[in-house]
Amino acid sequence: MTLPLNTAPGPTPDEEAGRHALISQDFLVKARQELENGDLLQASEKAWGATAHAIKAVAEKRRWFSEADWKLRRAALILEDELGDRSIMGSYSVAREAHYNFYLHQHTVREVERAIEAAEDLIARLAPTLASEYLPPYISESVESRIRSLEQPTSDPDRDRLTNGRPPMEHRPPAVPSQE
Repeated sequence: MTLPLNTAPGPTPDEEAGRHALISQDFLVKARQELENGDLLQASEKAWGATAHAIKAVAEKRRWFSEADWKLRRAALILEDELGDRSIMGSYSVAREAHYNFYLHQHTVREVERAIEAAEDLIARLAPTLASEYLPPYISESVESRIRSLEQPTSDPDRDRLTNGRPPMEHRPPAVPSQE
C-alpha cells in the first residue's frame, strides 16, 4: 500500500529523498575531514549519519516511515534481500557501531576508518535504488510483510506527517550548510 504522501503539504517524497541523499554525501565528506583532524567521536557520528540518511533517502523514495532506529534496520534488511547483497547489513552494522562509539569513545583510528568505509560502501550499493527507473522486485511474502510494516504510521510524528505534511523546504535548514 502506498501512503498518500504525494498529496501532503510540503516537499514530495522524491524531494525529501534527494535531501537525505545530499545530507548523506555531506556527512561522508565531513566524516573523512573529522578523521583527518583526529576527532574520532565526530568522525564516528558522521559515518553513522551518512549511513542513516542514505537509508532514509531510499525509505522516502518508497514512501516508508523511517523515524525510528528499528525502522532503519528493517529497511536495511529489506534492501539486503531485495538487492541480493549480503554485505548491506554488514556495512550497516559497522556504521551503527560507530554511532555507539560517539557515546563510548572506545574506537581506534582504524575502527573509525572502517566505519567510514562501510558507510561509503553502503551508500554506493544503495545508489541504484534511488534511480527513477528502478523498480523494486517482489522477493517473498515475508519481505512484503516487513515492507508493509514500514508503510504504516507507528508514532505521533508519523501520523502528523500524514495529516500536515512537512514544512516547505525554504522553512527548513539547508541539506548542506553553506561554507561561508
